[in-house]
Amino acid sequence: MKKVRLLATILLIIGAQALMAQNHVTNIRAQQQDKMVVIKYDLKVRSEVKMLISLDDGHNYTDTMKVTGYVNKVVPAGKNRIIRWKAFQDLGYGDYPEIRFRFITKESLIDHRQTYVPKKSMKTFVTLNVSYGNQGIPMAGITFGQYNKYGWFVTLMTGLDFDYMGYQVVDHCKQDGYIGDILPFYNPESKISAVSGMVGGIMQLNDVMYVKAGLGYGMRSVAWQLWEGDYVTNDGFSAHGLDVGAGLLFDMNRFVLTLDGVTTNFHVFEARLGLGFRFTK
Repeated sequence: MKKVRLLATILLIIGAQALMAQNHVTNIRAQQQDKMVVIKYDLKVRSEVKMLISLDDGHNYTDTMKVTGYVNKVVPAGKNRIIRWKAFQDLGYGDYPEIRFRFITKESLIDHRQTYVPKKSMKTFVTLNVSYGNQGIPMAGITFGQYNKYGWFVTLMTGLDFDYMGYQVVDHCKQDGYIGDILPFYNPESKISAVSGMVGGIMQLNDVMYVKAGLGYGMRSVAWQLWEGDYVTNDGFSAHGLDVGAGLLFDMNRFVLTLDGVTTNFHVFEARLGLGFRFTK
């Protein structure tokens, strides 16, 4: 509690006192100027400042007096903040030795200098994908996801419906078709089946490029037809189990391009190309 002595005058004020709230208000001074009292103070922190006035040595306070300046509003931190009280209009002539001032402050959240940045909405995109790998199985599918700085995606792929692909089956080719020590007779026909499902994350690298990676399950199977008509799976071209993928996403004015590499059990590999667009800005 700090006393602020006003100049003794017959007109108005003899003494004054101020209570400092939360130590935000310091160095309080007051003096009479003609028919007005000018109160100056320093403010440490940007705050909402309210000043109450007591005429009975602090027993009762009121906020009904006519005051202007840095009061009854949010005041920026700084020195020599000025309040003008039209004391003559409120009190008229006389001696008032029991006048006291009380300052009440409420720190403003704006003082933290934190600029509010609206949260960016997620960008929703979809691409149509095609892929081809070392197992000779073409696939097609779709990817759906969302991103801004970070995001997610889901990809579903399946083998194109080419039930009969011509493989020239001869001894000592890349996958020579032996079953044990026996090399059966094959027809030049084969069946394929493939499916892949993957979920993953997206992270922004710059305004255009994003990196993406995912995990899932994949099954890719190539079956060769025996001379008798049955089919046997060629393990050299087939795999099922964990799918691991990584790639890039390019966002070019709502046009979306994706390039990915995917492996199943690190046994078969494929490259994926996706073309699509995003729905939101």
